[in-house]
Amino acid sequence: MKGPVNLLIEKITRGRDLAVPAERIRIGLIEGWSSILVNLLLTAIKAGVGLAIGSIALLADAAHTASDIASSAVVVIGFKISGKAPDKEHPFGHGRAEYLVGLFIAAMLIAVGLYFIVASYRRLTSEPVLRPSLAAVLITLVVILCKEFMYHFSLKLGHRINSEALIADAWHHRSDALTSVLVLIALVGNLFKISILDALFGFPVSGFLVYTGLGLFRRSTDRLLGTGPTPETRERIISSIRSVEGVLDAHDLVVHDYGTMKSISLHIEVDRNLPLPEAHAIAESVETLIKGQLPCSVVVHLDPRDAEKSG
Repeated sequence: MKGPVNLLIEKITRGRDLAVPAERIRIGLIEGWSSILVNLLLTAIKAGVGLAIGSIALLADAAHTASDIASSAVVVIGFKISGKAPDKEHPFGHGRAEYLVGLFIAAMLIAVGLYFIVASYRRLTSEPVLRPSLAAVLITLVVILCKEFMYHFSLKLGHRINSEALIADAWHHRSDALTSVLVLIALVGNLFKISILDALFGFPVSGFLVYTGLGLFRRSTDRLLGTGPTPETRERIISSIRSVEGVLDAHDLVVHDYGTMKSISLHIEVDRNLPLPEAHAIAESVETLIKGQLPCSVVVHLDPRDAEKSG
């Protein structure tokens, strides 16, 4: 029996060719806008309840969920940009604008996290004003279930279209669910008059905000400066190239990441006795293969080699 997540994904993707760029963009926008709407609702609920009962941990958790709105907005921006054609000033597209937005979100996360660390310390050193609330406990349980649903929804869609952005957004949902578990413990403790738990658990929730912000800052900066492909990606591309008929070997793979577009160059070794048109046709086959796997431009350099010496 299929679960609700799988049924929803089947409804979204049934009869669609997800290899078509327009369909890939459609899926990305569905996930992004769904995340934004869910996070808007949960942020409002957490902030409202947190203010009503005076919970630092719940307010910090609301800020964490609000940060997920921003990260989901980056997903929407990224997929919107991916549908924008390159122009004269930006021959490789506009994908790196996503990383600039990421830097802004990172700064916001760090600032909010530091604010709530200070607020948690002040709560520890003052008379607690937290009001016990069974409703807050139940609402937090519902929030955790919603975030787990969104985690599986985003993760499965991300794997369907091979999107790192959607997979990253899924993990934002999972991290929010985990911090909400800490808040739940604090709220349950408060029902039993252990008010200090709210301030104590405010520290790890706020610290997680800072940690998430620093991680996002590092990743966005790395992408802007330019990072190479992962060893897994490199090996996958090289292995697929070696499967092309006429390719004796492949090496010197270089991948420039422009966000939604990549620029790839590499060398392939072919039999030196092949006529030039045949060697050129092999290079074109390699280009077509890579373009079928990634949105990219490809330059293939031919290296002649004695076929008898291969292997």
